[in-house]
Amino acid sequence: MLKFYGVSFKIFFLCTIMQGIVLQANAVVLSENEDDQSGEHYVVVQQIVISNNKITKPRVILNELIFKQGDKILVDKLGQVVKRSRHNLLNTSLFNFVSIRYTLQADETVIFHVNVDERWYWWVFPIFEVADRNLSAFFDSQDWSRVNYGVYLKRDNFRGRNEKIIARVRLGFTTQILFGYSSPEYNKKGGWGTYFNFSMQEQLPYMTMNNQQVFKSLDSEMAQVSYMASIYYSLRFGLYQRHRLELMYNQYSVSDSIIDLNPNYLTANDSKLKFLELKYEYEFDKRDSKVYPLKGNRIKAEVSNVGFGVWQEDLHNLKFSVQYDKHLRLAERWNWASLLYGEYNTSDHLPYVLNTGSGYKRFLNGYELYVMDGTRQISANNQMLFTLLKPRVKNIGFMPLTQFAKVNYALYLKSYYDFGYVWNENPSNTNTFVNDWQYGYGVGVDFVTFYDMVWSFNYSANKQKQHGFFVHFNLAF
Repeated sequence: MLKFYGVSFKIFFLCTIMQGIVLQANAVVLSENEDDQSGEHYVVVQQIVISNNKITKPRVILNELIFKQGDKILVDKLGQVVKRSRHNLLNTSLFNFVSIRYTLQADETVIFHVNVDERWYWWVFPIFEVADRNLSAFFDSQDWSRVNYGVYLKRDNFRGRNEKIIARVRLGFTTQILFGYSSPEYNKKGGWGTYFNFSMQEQLPYMTMNNQQVFKSLDSEMAQVSYMASIYYSLRFGLYQRHRLELMYNQYSVSDSIIDLNPNYLTANDSKLKFLELKYEYEFDKRDSKVYPLKGNRIKAEVSNVGFGVWQEDLHNLKFSVQYDKHLRLAERWNWASLLYGEYNTSDHLPYVLNTGSGYKRFLNGYELYVMDGTRQISANNQMLFTLLKPRVKNIGFMPLTQFAKVNYALYLKSYYDFGYVWNENPSNTNTFVNDWQYGYGVGVDFVTFYDMVWSFNYSANKQKQHGFFVHFNLAF
């Protein structure tokens, strides 16, 4: 038990440090109620003029600026304030382009001009995607039965308030019906959201052998039917800190054929499982971009409790996880990035359907085709970037929709080295990657373009001297 308190204290300690960093980061701006005692030259924000926001409400834009009307700003820091505010607006994913200008007035005031280029917010398009953990796993299996198709409807920036509504219908490998709504947080004002997900699968990964998932296909019945419903509340303090509390209900019903193959797929020999999960998440994010960051840092800490002894007395797990990533500019065109992750589960034996470890939500380069199941893990992803092609904008003259008339793109060359360790109390004899340090390395090219798209083309190798070409979509951390 002392270990659990120790982990909780570390998370609290890290969050406290991040709060201190936020206070320091905002020190260049004084509110209208604060007096300047330093003798530095300040100007007062007289007005903020917003233009070209045909749909977005002004308060959504004002919410991302690190200054407000009446604030005092150091003249020497005006460029820094403009740059940071522009990054904040782009990180909302509401705008393709943002420009912020300022004009100094004779009475020691300043007027800011914020111009935004709004994105397309209605999305209705067909789904055609692979259901594997990543594209490389699909190319390796070449199993076209693991393809999903359907329709996806999404309304971003609903009512101009940065609300989001989504609906998704998938068929094929997975039958899925999903509905969701989320509202944004404003400074010192909470946001909330709710999601419902129903899915059915005829083919299911039911166990791990030889460090890879093994699939079973059933012709006469569904292998698994599941339901998930969640509701969350989030708070935002300042511009970069977020707190989120989420309550989820999960239910699984699995074919007896799957349980015969793996009695521990759910809780021991059960074909049904339902449970509650309560999760708290803290995030401090001050990267220059959430899509492809080059500078800044982020820390994310999560504590979740699964089971509570309700419905399933033998399911109870407390999970702690911490992630920290740092992005540095080393020189002209050169950048460095590192991501550190650690996870600890109090249960040594989780149902297979709730498996954690490497190869699911996160993986080591060079191990795209594998999974490492376990209840505790640490990992580090490191990469050196060289800017082959600096961000550029291309005007498409024949495009009738202004939201797609300009395309931004950039190209980066990278080398990387990842390593990690996954603990498993009772591993199968064939799953040899757990309880041992693993590492992967390689080189690649990242293509970054508009609407938050990142394509990665990597050539990787691992500790086992296996190597190959891997393709990823939106891989950047």
